[in-house]
Amino acid sequence: MTFRGGLTLLVVCGVAPLVGPAPAAGAGLPEPARQYRVTELAVETDADPAASLDRDVIVSQWTGPDGSALRVPAFWDGGRTWRVRFTPTRSGRWTYRIVLAGAETNATDGAKADAGRPLAEGELQVQPAGAAEANPLHRHGPFLKVAPGKRHLTYTDGTPFFWLGDTWWFCPSDLVPIDSSNRPGVPSMVKALVDKRAAQRFTVLHMAFLGGFKTPAGRAVYQDLFRGAIRPAYWQQADRYIRYASAKGLVPVIGFGFHQSLSAPTLGQLKRLWRYALARYGAMGVGFLVCGEYNQASEKDGKRAFREQDRQRVEKILALGRFIKARDPWKRAMTVHPWWCRGDRRQAWDEPWYDFIMLQGGHGPRGPDAGFYRDIYGRASPKPLLEGECTYEGIHGMTADVVRRNAYKAIQAGCFGYTYGAHGLWYPTQNETDTKFDNWGTPVPWWRALAAPGADHMTHLRGAYERVAWWRLVPVAPGRIVRPKIDGPRRDVWVKADGDGTFVVYWAACEKPSPPPSLTLEVGGGAWAVTVIDPRTGEATKRPDAVTAENARVRLPAPPDTRDWVMVLRRM
Repeated sequence: MTFRGGLTLLVVCGVAPLVGPAPAAGAGLPEPARQYRVTELAVETDADPAASLDRDVIVSQWTGPDGSALRVPAFWDGGRTWRVRFTPTRSGRWTYRIVLAGAETNATDGAKADAGRPLAEGELQVQPAGAAEANPLHRHGPFLKVAPGKRHLTYTDGTPFFWLGDTWWFCPSDLVPIDSSNRPGVPSMVKALVDKRAAQRFTVLHMAFLGGFKTPAGRAVYQDLFRGAIRPAYWQQADRYIRYASAKGLVPVIGFGFHQSLSAPTLGQLKRLWRYALARYGAMGVGFLVCGEYNQASEKDGKRAFREQDRQRVEKILALGRFIKARDPWKRAMTVHPWWCRGDRRQAWDEPWYDFIMLQGGHGPRGPDAGFYRDIYGRASPKPLLEGECTYEGIHGMTADVVRRNAYKAIQAGCFGYTYGAHGLWYPTQNETDTKFDNWGTPVPWWRALAAPGADHMTHLRGAYERVAWWRLVPVAPGRIVRPKIDGPRRDVWVKADGDGTFVVYWAACEKPSPPPSLTLEVGGGAWAVTVIDPRTGEATKRPDAVTAENARVRLPAPPDTRDWVMVLRRM
């Protein structure tokens, strides 16, 4: 690693740096730069921090081993310190220049070279990501992309990404402290949450930065940027949450604010916020959902209706999405969190920056019908489909059984993943007497919500799909499911398939069994081995007998009992 320049330059590769002076002469070298890990550079200068909220003030220019170029703005981090965060997506030699915005040039003639004199410049020799890396974000890359075919997302290197999310809208904030908790024996609330979900093999955390931090200078919130005030202590604390989640292999998918609170700030103020957030977090393993419920209808005199103020808010958020996509050097897949599915007017769906469809199925116990998802999956212009909020466990007494059914239904009908939520965590209920949001159900303290069984069932859900090449599965049309004629209700069954080679079958719970249906095959005969999976425990049992085709159909084996079950059929 080399660098040149007349200003103090601190280089920290692959680790989270601390605010402080450059290393003294003779100090140990920083950790080598690694593919898919953040490298951080710091320069000291007297540039105007407030100006950086409306325009780029200091920028870095990066050139990769393949000649690709990236432009990454710096952000002010207090005092005279400005930082650049950069994540190389290729190994090999990268060169960089940090310059004043407007003085960007690679010219070598005297006059132009003087105009573009860098604050710092140098190179990084980036080591490749290791195949044995335990953290998938370090092994495969933290920037999520849309896969060819537009049915799911991938890590940066193209490896399929299974989206299994949890919902913490009030994170990061003092409501979810990182250095303490109100639970004896738990030294860090947020670390306890992250560690638990990482152990349960979740991959995503929804965060909306609701709440704030009490800093030495008083309470700080992200809205301070609307009036041009940068509070470095607030963002330095938030950094710790993002870094800890990323270190555990989880992708924080972040946004700022919810529904009607987004009506007041102007587009210019929202751009200020995101200009700073992109500079600070763009290189980190985060996703963007912009905000929550951007298209909620407003309430007046007890009635909800989509009014002019709502139309203006939506147009503002759509413009903001264009701004974010244009400024993201890594062009990660992004979306926006919508209002519930029956009120969602789908305004963002055809926006070029809107890479995948996030739905809010709402909190009715049955969730949307499977046909609702299949219809969206079958759009002429496909985009990956995700259920992002549906029947949180504990809301209005909803059980793990309800959550599990609706999660499998959504994925079987076309979603590439699912975001779970628990009452007591989406808002972190502080204790048994915290009645905030009790309109959604009996308060559940966060430590009890963290232990709710539905999250373990989501672990088993991921495990069931990862038995097969889940990204190749497509929903089986109802017309291919041939049911015997019976009187009375029939058991719900939803099927996904990879041609005729693999079938994943979800049997919903029922009060009374009904004869199992047959599947019409695409090609013809064959035999399939059957594995039965208990979605409550993850226990898998291989049946001794295979099922065989007859008259271009295969009859599904009956599930063990009236509870819900998962079956995987593989062609032998």
